[in-house]
Amino acid sequence: MTDAPAFDKSVLRQLVSELGAEDTAEVLTAFVEDTQRKVDLMLADAANAALIRQEAHGIKSSAATFGFARLSALALELEQGAAVVASDQLRHATGLLGQEFQRTSHYVRSVLLPSNLEIA
Repeated sequence: MTDAPAFDKSVLRQLVSELGAEDTAEVLTAFVEDTQRKVDLMLADAANAALIRQEAHGIKSSAATFGFARLSALALELEQGAAVVASDQLRHATGLLGQEFQRTSHYVRSVLLPSNLEIA
């Protein structure tokens, strides 16, 4: 298994073509910081369905903006299932989202940002 997240490079390339590398790097950094805060809130209160649904909604949209397909899909599952799954399932799904975010964050910080968003 790889540590790289499921990532659609074409989405990021399009964003870079629209915003430029510098501005994209700035919003990508803000995404990582904001998403870390959301994931921390979710993990701290993983039985709070309303909180999970709200934070997952924001993560879903932001992750899709940058092409992080798996992170977005996991957040969508959490958003849709938060009110109907048992609390132990909710905690498990929140943990999976947290793990995927850690892979995504590591990839952003170790690959994308150091390369000035130059992606193959």
